[in-house]
Amino acid sequence: MKKFLTILTVLVTFMFPANAKNIGLTLTAASIDTDVTDDIDSNGSIDTTKAISNDVFFGSIFLENSVDTMFGSLTFGVDLIPLEAEFESRSTTQVSLKDTSTTTSGTNSGNADVSKHLTFYIQPAKDLGNGLSVFGTLGYVTADVSTELKSVSSTDKTVDQSLDGVKLGVGIKKDLGGQFIKLEYSQTDYDDISATTSNSTKVTADIDTAQLNLSIGKQF
Repeated sequence: MKKFLTILTVLVTFMFPANAKNIGLTLTAASIDTDVTDDIDSNGSIDTTKAISNDVFFGSIFLENSVDTMFGSLTFGVDLIPLEAEFESRSTTQVSLKDTSTTTSGTNSGNADVSKHLTFYIQPAKDLGNGLSVFGTLGYVTADVSTELKSVSSTDKTVDQSLDGVKLGVGIKKDLGGQFIKLEYSQTDYDDISATTSNSTKVTADIDTAQLNLSIGKQF
């Protein structure tokens, strides 16, 4: 489903003729909720769990194609966050992790830096009159994530992997004669990402975001 949505969005956005082509900027206020679990021996059992919440602000650029259908307009788009950002960070104090006979102490930490964050999406819309319309959003999200783990009981480790997810949203759009404004509430459910330290401690993060998006665009 994810691959199909991505291919369909790219084809329609960049190759097919449309009633309107849109380009613009989106400003986002997001709440990032992460459930982090540690499996100290990588044996499948969870040893520690921690919930983390962060509020972040960022900007992105988007390109869209809109077509008219018998049910209303349909927009295919791609959104890019052009800068690398720290998506999540965690630290915890450790007295002894794997061997209770030792007195190793210090701080474990980890952070995830995200780059090339792309969202491919479809937005069906219903015209309300007077330039107003309501729309829904179905999107597939993909990004590169570099996770750095620092542990007092193992060597530091950096893991590069892909971060994928599904975005759902609803919003309202106002046409301003060649320009438009969109206000949208959305949620993104990312797939779990995990990394294992050199002493076989597996750290897994389940990331979900709630976003308020304000978009300003121009039609061509």
